[in-house]
Amino acid sequence: MEYQHSKEWKADLHKNRVRTMRKREESMYLHANYYKPPPPASCEDSASRLIDLREDLSCREKICHWTYSVIDHFRLARQTVAISIDLFDRYMATLGNQCDADLALLTSLTTLYIAIKVNEKKKIRLSTLAELSREQFSARDIESMEAKILSALSWLVHPPTSMDFIYQLIQCMPTCNISSSLQRDIFELARYTAELAVCDPFFIEHHSSVVALASVLNVLEDEISLEKLPRKLRTQFANQITSNFTWYVDCYRDVKYCRERLRDLVWEQQNGSEPGSPPRAKRSVSPTSITGDGFKC
Repeated sequence: MEYQHSKEWKADLHKNRVRTMRKREESMYLHANYYKPPPPASCEDSASRLIDLREDLSCREKICHWTYSVIDHFRLARQTVAISIDLFDRYMATLGNQCDADLALLTSLTTLYIAIKVNEKKKIRLSTLAELSREQFSARDIESMEAKILSALSWLVHPPTSMDFIYQLIQCMPTCNISSSLQRDIFELARYTAELAVCDPFFIEHHSSVVALASVLNVLEDEISLEKLPRKLRTQFANQITSNFTWYVDCYRDVKYCRERLRDLVWEQQNGSEPGSPPRAKRSVSPTSITGDGFKC
């Protein structure tokens, strides 16, 4: 009886955490709340150098992949990338999603610095990050930019990420009949899928909870066999989601769109940009520089 009570208490704890994170992403961390129209350009020359991050998708993608390379180089948590890019996207929204290449690079360097401070036990020296710019930006430049970003974002630097939601959602599964190794496999596969979503601007306007649920559902349907996870347990999990999280019903269409997009991303990563094309070459952006030939917005 005591064991059953403990299980129910833990289940309620995870459900409440999901609800709390969901409220945060719908209010204080809602991307649309940060958008401001771009300021008028001071002159034609400066306007010609501006990058519209909603049109020039390659700039943001390069920043994402470079950030992953830095995180992997220093052996930090990949969730830190999701936090850094969230800060980057929200700050750029306050600028109307327009900036020049130098500002984009400085902002990405600074949001990574902030994300490491709030999410990692291991700390990276500010001077070390400044060196990644090959002296284009100094430690003082990063500190000054940090103050601007924190002010613009009202110091809201702990966004709930898709990885946070994935972990909590998996804890809602009927664990009595699921091995810990299978739970771990589901988590790792869903996390991998969510990591791909970080680099795709399509998901900026979609809640992390939606991306997380779409990732988990895709893994259950595409990666986990019925032998490992029988249909009965899948149905129980689906019922848990629909009965405990009313937002799923409201977001059903968004979840569907995200599932389709995530499947495309996984296909591209594993097989190439289009069916029949060769697999993509492994990216080789060096974590020792953000201004080399491999990284220019």
